[in-house]
Amino acid sequence: MTSIYDSNRPTSLSAPVAREKRHQRKITVNGFLRADGLYDIEAELTDHKTYSFPSDFRGEVTPEQPVHHMHVRITINNDLVIQTAEAVTLAGPYEICPVANDVFADLAGLQIGPGWRRRMMAAIGGRHGCTHITELMGPVATIAFQTRYGEEARQRRETGQLSDKDTQRANAALRNSCVGYADDPAS
Repeated sequence: MTSIYDSNRPTSLSAPVAREKRHQRKITVNGFLRADGLYDIEAELTDHKTYSFPSDFRGEVTPEQPVHHMHVRITINNDLVIQTAEAVTLAGPYEICPVANDVFADLAGLQIGPGWRRRMMAAIGGRHGCTHITELMGPVATIAFQTRYGEEARQRRETGQLSDKDTQRANAALRNSCVGYADDPAS
């Protein structure tokens, strides 16, 4: 893999011990600006085993068939408040799994920000929800921030309204959130 960093940085993980893949999870999350000014955040999760196994509900599940396959969409406003939320379960291990989609609309009205995980879990987690769908909501929240604030910055750059002071204020809000914004940057 090609790296954008200097040649002194590794470009791959170390060589693994001999092994065989047994499980593969793919998560895709995308953010969209809608024509009405709101934002859609969509996520998809699939899990596959590399071997066939029996299922009382589904019969034999082969490596080509997902064990789990879920789609979610939330629509947020500029304040990161969820306007609508929907989920679809296309594959799960049990016949009852799609019932968890029924509580997903309970996210409407929640704001993504401090306390998000606790409020989200209270709304859609636990015995009425789906572990896999609630796991998706962490990356969904991250992409909601990236989409909303990235779009605002893009628009401000295009209109010449993004100043150095604006950048400094944004950086101040991110201070010490990661090595890139650390007060004492590593060299």
